[in-house]
Parts: sequence; C-alpha cells; structure tokens
Amino acid sequence: MANDLQEKGLKLRAQLWGDQAARERHENFKGFDEDFANFVNEEVFAKIWTRPGLPIKTRSMITMAALMVLARGPELRTHMRGALNLGITPAEIKELIIHLSQYGGVPTAVEAIRAFKEVTSPD
Repeated sequence: MANDLQEKGLKLRAQLWGDQAARERHENFKGFDEDFANFVNEEVFAKIWTRPGLPIKTRSMITMAALMVLARGPELRTHMRGALNLGITPAEIKELIIHLSQYGGVPTAVEAIRAFKEVTSPD
C-alpha cells in the first residue's frame, strides 16, 4: 500500500511541477530523511491533495493563501510555479494577493508580490 501511496503522491506532484521536478524534490527530501520524504509525499500529497471535495486548482489557491499569510516565501514560490502549471492564471494569483492583503496585511502582500514577480518574470 505504501508503494501505491508513493506513486499517487508523485503523480499529484508531477501535475504541479512536472515529473522530473517532483521526483527530484522527493529525492532531495529523502537525502535529508527518508521517513520525512515519504511522510510529505504520502500524507500531504497522496492523501490530502487527492481527497474528493475540492478540485486541485482550489487546493493550490488555498495552499498559496496559507503560505502567503505565514510568510513562507520559498515555499510560496514553489507553489506559485505549481499553480501556473495547473492553469491558474497570473491574473488569478494577483487577485489572490490583493484579496489577502486585507486579511494578512500589506507587508504580506508586498512579499507575495516579490515572489510573484520572480516566478512570472522571464529569466
């Protein structure tokens, strides 16, 4: 069963970041601690992100909102990239930032704008 969960988690993560990036991220976590890597993959992505009741795009928007108000910039950037891969538009992410500025504060929005510009700017 754990192997099924591992594949289910990696499949979901591939939707967000592409197959190679999903596997690289998982291997990176395994380099830190294999149990932690498996926990994140199986519990967070295989069990939570794939639950019925909310579409993956909604889960992505919720995740970005949480990361914004918690001031988790590096992880926010990662999930913004995933959101764009899912088809969430830059305009939708902008609206999320503006909306959350009223609940999380302007400094939170400013940091999210920095992340957004980094993620959406051409290299």
